[in-house]
Amino acid sequence: MEEKDYALISDRELVDRLLIGDEEIVRYLFFDKCTPMFNYILHRFCPCQLDKNELINELYLYLQSDNWYKLRQFDFRSKLTTWLTVVAVRFFQKRKGVLMDYRNQSAPIKEEEKVFDFLPELISKMDVWNAIRKMNNERYRQVLVDLELKDLDPKVLAREMNVTVENLYNIRHRAVKQLIAVIREEEHYV
Repeated sequence: MEEKDYALISDRELVDRLLIGDEEIVRYLFFDKCTPMFNYILHRFCPCQLDKNELINELYLYLQSDNWYKLRQFDFRSKLTTWLTVVAVRFFQKRKGVLMDYRNQSAPIKEEEKVFDFLPELISKMDVWNAIRKMNNERYRQVLVDLELKDLDPKVLAREMNVTVENLYNIRHRAVKQLIAVIREEEHYV
């Protein structure tokens, strides 16, 4: 089904397909149809370098929790996107302080003895630290330092960041991708 066909789907069918885990509908609804909402939330509530994928993941996990309890509360008296906007704004408004606090609580990056397990042995510790410092997302830098260098328990870090453990692993995954991109870019110029 092409994107233009999704616009013809009723809200009831969208909800039904979300409840059964239709990935195409999830992508359409959260990454296409609700993009303006997430851009607004990013600008309004998350000035600390969170990215849209993190917001989408957090909201999706929130809606999905307890067997889709929150989504099942949608009673079709308004448009699904209007209801999602209200839910998302309230959700991130409650979390605004926590999302910003984590950034302020994070300790400065210190050099540690442990080297990343997923990087080739040819890269020295200094290269890793330089690459981490060149990452443009402070949150990603801190997650890598806390999880990989400080060996902080993911459950503890997730609680400190006020995110789910699942989302923390998604953040780590994106952080690793960004770190590898920085390293490859440096290798390109050498």
